[in-house]
Amino acid sequence: MARGLFRSGGLVVAVIALGACVHEGASPVDAASSEDEIRFRVGAVDTTLPEVDAMGYDVDLKVDDQRGAETFTADVKGTYVATRDLEELSLDFEGNTIDAITVSGRAATHRREGSRLVIKLPAPIASGKTFSTRVRYHGKPAQADGSNPNDFAAFGGFQIRQRNAEGKRIYTSLSWPSKARRWLPLRDHPRDGAMFAMTATFPKSFTVISNGKQVQRSDGSDGTTTWRYEALTPMPTYDFHITAYEGWKLDEARSQSGVPIATYTYANAHRHQRTVYGDLPKSLDFFEAKFGKYRWGTATFIEEPIFGGGMEHASVVSMDETLFSDPKEARVTAVHELAHHWSGNLARIRTWNDFWLSEGFTEYLTARFIAANDGAEAKKEVYRGYLTQVLAADRQNPHPLRPADPEIDVLSIFDAIPYQKGALTLRAIERIVGEEKLTAFIKDWFDRHAFGAVTTADLMKELQDATGKDLTKFFESFVYAGYHPELRVTFAAAGAETEVKVEQLQTKGPAGGFVFPLDLDFVDDAGRAERVTVDLTGKTTTKRVRLAREPQSVIVDADEYVLGTVTCGQSGGATCKEGFRCQGGAVSVCVPR
Repeated sequence: MARGLFRSGGLVVAVIALGACVHEGASPVDAASSEDEIRFRVGAVDTTLPEVDAMGYDVDLKVDDQRGAETFTADVKGTYVATRDLEELSLDFEGNTIDAITVSGRAATHRREGSRLVIKLPAPIASGKTFSTRVRYHGKPAQADGSNPNDFAAFGGFQIRQRNAEGKRIYTSLSWPSKARRWLPLRDHPRDGAMFAMTATFPKSFTVISNGKQVQRSDGSDGTTTWRYEALTPMPTYDFHITAYEGWKLDEARSQSGVPIATYTYANAHRHQRTVYGDLPKSLDFFEAKFGKYRWGTATFIEEPIFGGGMEHASVVSMDETLFSDPKEARVTAVHELAHHWSGNLARIRTWNDFWLSEGFTEYLTARFIAANDGAEAKKEVYRGYLTQVLAADRQNPHPLRPADPEIDVLSIFDAIPYQKGALTLRAIERIVGEEKLTAFIKDWFDRHAFGAVTTADLMKELQDATGKDLTKFFESFVYAGYHPELRVTFAAAGAETEVKVEQLQTKGPAGGFVFPLDLDFVDDAGRAERVTVDLTGKTTTKRVRLAREPQSVIVDADEYVLGTVTCGQSGGATCKEGFRCQGGAVSVCVPR
C-alpha cells in the first residue's frame, strides 16, 4: 500500500510516497490516512537540517544467493524536503557500484567523496520543495564470519554469516551507529528519521524479515520469493534492518492492547524461548500504561548474529545468538530493546552527544519494569548492578553524561556512563521530583516528541517547567560534568542538637561539588531510625539538626538514590546500609555486595 503526498497552504505536512512517484502538489493516494494521522506519524519538517529533511526510503533488494560469492542489486528511492535552495544533494554512501541515478525521474550525474555521494541535481530545487532520488547499484554482502563483533570499524552493513551458532548461513544487517550507509544511500544520522519500506527477493527457502508490517509475499517462477514490508513510522536510520534465514522457530503472543508479538529463535535455543520472551506482553503492557502507546504496530524479536548484544531496530529487535547462553540476562536485554521503542526510536536523539537520552532512559524504563514485575529485591539488584558498572566506568574513562559540543564519535562514550549512569541520573531526578511526577513527565515527553529529535537542554527546560523545580545546578554537576560524588558523612553532639557534616572528597568532576538532596537515617541504640535530608550545595555542607533520640550511627541514602560512594570505617561516620560492604583502599567506601 502506498502513502501519498499532500501539501496544505504551501506547507508540507506530510511527504512520503513509498512505492509511488513523488511529485509537487500530489494529493493523498490513501484516503484512509487523515491529515491528523499523517501529521502525527511524520511530524513537522525540520527546517534546521542541512540541505534536506528525509521523509522516507523505499528499498528494492534482490539477492543472488551463490554460496560464498553472494551478490545483490538494489534500487533505493529517497523522498526529501529541501531545507534550502539546492543545486546538489549529499548522501551518505560507502562502497558498492552505482549503476544509475535519477532525480524526480530525470537522469543525474554524481561524484564520490569518501563516504559521501554527491548528486548534481538536473535542475535547482527551491527550499520547501519535495523531490525524490532513485539510486540503482550493486554490491556484495560483507562476509561476517570471523569478524570481531566488537570491532565496529569492520563489522556492520549488509552481511552474511556462512556459519551461525547452528552452522547455517544467515543474512543480516547492522546499521548502528552509522553503518546504514554501507548498504543504503541515505542521510545517515539519528536526527534525520524517516519511514522505511523494503521489497526483498531471496531464495524461496528463506524467511525474510524487515521493519514494519508485512504487506505482500509472492513466489516467482525462478525459485525466489519476494517479500514486502512497510514501516510508516519514522525512525532513526540505524534502525533500518533486514534479515533472512532458513531455520527459525516462530512463537506468537499478544499484548492486552492487541499488539502482535512474534519471536524467532533457532531450533537449538528454542527451549529458552519462554524464559527470554515470556514477559514481553507484560512489559509492553507496563510501558504502555506508564509511558504511552506503542506506536510501531508489531513487535518482533529475532535471534541472529549482531554484535554480542541486542539492537532495537524499530519493530524488529535483533537478539544476538550468544545471548541465549544466559537466558535470564537475555530476558533483561529483550525488555531493554522493547523499551527503546519509546526512548531512542520514538523520541530520537538530536546529536550523538545526547546518547544518554536514548540509552539512559531505556535502562531506567527497564529497571522500572523489573521493579514492578519482579519485586523489591530485584529492584535493588538492578540498581546496585548499575552503580557497580558506573563506578568501574568512572575509574576507567570518566566523561560527562552529555559531552560538550562539537558532536563526538559515539563509540568514544560507548560504555556504562550513557547507559547505567544515565538511568541512575533519572533515578536521582525521581528522588527530587517524585516517582509519580517523573512518570507523568516522561509519558508527556514521549507524546510531545514522538517521531522527533530531542536534546539534553530540551529535557532540563521541560522538566523544570513541568515540576517547578530548579534543576540547573543538578544538571551542571551530574549531566554536564563527569565522575560521581565521594561522600564522607560525620556527626557529633552540639548541645541539644547534632551537627552533621557532609564532605565531597572527589578530586574529579565539578569543581564546586555535586548538588543534590541526601537522605540520612540517624539510628539510636535501640535501632530506631530518624530521617533527615541535607541539601548538598558545595564541597562541604554542615547542618545542625534536633533529633528526638541520641544517634549512635548514621546510614546514608538508605533508599539507594545516590549515584556515588560513601566512606566507611571512621569514628563518628557512616555505617554501610544493608546489601553493601565496607571495601578498603586509600579510603574505605561502601560498595554493593
